[in-house]
Parts: sequence; structure tokens; C-alpha cells
Amino acid sequence: MMYEYPEMARDMVALIEKGVRPILKTQEAHEIMGEGAGDQTRFLDRVAEDAVFHYVKEKGIACTLVTEESGIKGEGDLTIILDPIDGTTNALTGIPFFSVSLAFWGERKYGFVKNLFTGDIYEAFEEGNPLKNGKTIHPDCTESIGCLYIGEGFWNVLPLIDAWRCLGSLALELSYVAAGNLMALVDLREKARIVDIGGAQIIAEAAGVKVTDERGKSPFEDGFFGRGEFTGKKVICALPELHEKILNALHG
Repeated sequence: MMYEYPEMARDMVALIEKGVRPILKTQEAHEIMGEGAGDQTRFLDRVAEDAVFHYVKEKGIACTLVTEESGIKGEGDLTIILDPIDGTTNALTGIPFFSVSLAFWGERKYGFVKNLFTGDIYEAFEEGNPLKNGKTIHPDCTESIGCLYIGEGFWNVLPLIDAWRCLGSLALELSYVAAGNLMALVDLREKARIVDIGGAQIIAEAAGVKVTDERGKSPFEDGFFGRGEFTGKKVICALPELHEKILNALHG
């Protein structure tokens, strides 16, 4: 069955926003509901995820849903990979940098990331035209700035870029690399999961950004889920020339 992925993504995100906005600044949003397949599940996460479950059920969409809180649910020719709130801690503490991340794997692959504070939308079909708010983006950052999360090899990578940041939403940070706001995203914690970067990876690769693990391999080529939880990976994201320098520094 053919689906209109961009329309579906926007419908899902509209429902997520409708559910989470009234509770963002409440104590209820912080409540721990249990352990999900990725991390602790907060009430905020549950409300956001339930909005998508309701949409899929109401529309009768036959799909496999891969979500941070519930793991893998359902089955169908279409796989939807979802992090309903990427950057939950930012959202709960009032830091304006959090997003919804969606990846659709069906007859084509499509990635969608929305910044829930600014409203900016990043999207692309695999090997298609990467867009921000409907306009083509290019990874042409002219400032020496990137995002780096500490792990083994941290000190070797540090000199390659002048200004490093940790912003707290991998989906948005990778989208920023695709759009030319950052030169690179380097996460050495071995914690990046398919739900975090599945959507943004499609967008970044459509823009010409290399997205690999520390070996230079596709991050999830060996699978993304096992033993009841998501597999965490190190992730290196940059244009090819800088990407090669980062890998060489890690192994130097």
C-alpha cells in the first residue's frame, strides 16, 4: 500500500504537540511511568507516544512501530521508527531544544524531524532533496563548531574543531549538520539508538553527510534491537573530508 509519508508525519506530530503542550510545565510531565526499551519513561514521553499509537490504530495503518518507550510493536510492510520526544530532559527543564524524530521504511525511506520549540521541520526522502521548511539545505557550515559527546577518543577529536557543544537532541544536532549549522556531530558514548537518529540520518545522508559508527560502518548494519532494548552505538557525522579526519583521529 502506498502511503503519503510527509502527510502522515505532520499528522502524527500535530497530535503529539496537542498532547504534550498542556503538560510541558507541569509536575505530572516528570512522573516516571516505568522502564521503556530505551530508558526511563516519563509521563511526557508516554503521552507523546500514545498519540502516535492512536493515530496508527484510527487510520488502520498496517505497520511495525519501533518506539523508544515500547520497543517493537505490530507488523506490516511499513516500519515507522519514532522518538516522540528526543531531548526529554531539555523539554522537562525548559531548555528550548527538543524534537520529534520519525523515519519511515517502506517502498521508500523518508526522514522527518521537527524542532518542537521553533517549529522548524527537516525532511528528506532517501537520495532525495533535503529540506528545511520546504527549502533545500546544504551542509556548508563556515564556522568551526560541532557537537561532541565524551567517550573513548575524546581528546584525539577535540583539536579538529574550535567550538564544541552538547545540545541534548541527537535528531536535531544531526539535522543541524545537514543544514550547515554545525560541522559535525560526534557521539562517543555508545548510546545513540535508531530511534534517536533514524529520521535525521536519512536527511543528513541526502545532504551528502556521512553517518557512521567509529569503524566507518553504517551504525545499525548489525541490527538495532536485542535482549529487549535498543542497541547503543557511537556515531560520527560530518562531510566526507572531515569525517575521515575524525575517524583517523579516533584510531591514531
